[in-house]
Amino acid sequence: MTYRAGKIFRRRSWGFTLLDLITGLGIFIALAAIAIPNLGAQLPAYRLNSAVRQVQSELNRIKSQAISNNAEFRAVFLAPSRYRIEKKIGGAYQPTGENKVLPDGISYANGSAALISFTPRGTSSSDTIKLCNSRREGKNIVVFGGTGRVRIVNGAC
Repeated sequence: MTYRAGKIFRRRSWGFTLLDLITGLGIFIALAAIAIPNLGAQLPAYRLNSAVRQVQSELNRIKSQAISNNAEFRAVFLAPSRYRIEKKIGGAYQPTGENKVLPDGISYANGSAALISFTPRGTSSSDTIKLCNSRREGKNIVVFGGTGRVRIVNGAC
């Protein structure tokens, strides 16, 4: 405390000392050293979930396009990690120019090419698309024929 002209002032310490900053930085580095290897181990599962959501979203989108354009659309899955969207014009399917690639480390595991088509009424052909990651974990995308509903189901590779 200091005394000045009849008043007593207390000194307040504001901020951090160098020791506080070094201690905080050390704790942060220790936590990061523990977390980073675990994050790398989870990356294949994150990529698989991302790919499954991407394909589900694409199938729902082409279902909507089939209804709004009053035309038949289909997704053609080609091994190992590509698929394309096609529209039925006249009596034949024509590629729409939308060739898609699955994320790195994700592959289509059904063996042969699969076709999922959507009619102008929103119905579809029943089929299952199986996607697998590098750790042999898998998820299935199931399309129900009568309703055209697209669902994600856990599966194995």
